[in-house]
Amino acid sequence: MTQQKKPASVAPRAPKKLIPRTAPKVEAELHVAEPVAEVAAPVLAPVAAPAAEIKQPLGKPVKAKKEAKAEKPAKARKVKLVRDSYAMPEAEYAQINVLKKRLSGLKQEVKKSELLRAGIAVLCALDDAELSTVMSHIERIKTGRPGK
Repeated sequence: MTQQKKPASVAPRAPKKLIPRTAPKVEAELHVAEPVAEVAAPVLAPVAAPAAEIKQPLGKPVKAKKEAKAEKPAKARKVKLVRDSYAMPEAEYAQINVLKKRLSGLKQEVKKSELLRAGIAVLCALDDAELSTVMSHIERIKTGRPGK
């Protein structure tokens, strides 16, 4: 390969000066001059006005501040439901259906769990002597799962 010679009329370039891009251009700012006001306005210290004397711009209604927020009623926490299983004699279990039919005749539909909860509410309303008498009439059954 042969090297080609550059013509003599082309002079070598001088290295460029690196100017950071973030540097402001001072020359352009020197030529632009803003007129200075001859009379300066007097500087006044801001005066704190009472809250009642503060005026709103025209066209906007003045809103009265609430002295105390009205307390919202506490949200009722969602009642956690507990699932449980229990055993009872067939005759007492059949009484649930009898009570459901009686209530449907009174035009009030209920679920089995509602009947059981109502029975607990009635038992809670009894005094100690009445509760003891009622519970003495309830037959004890063996707990646990039946054998195979």
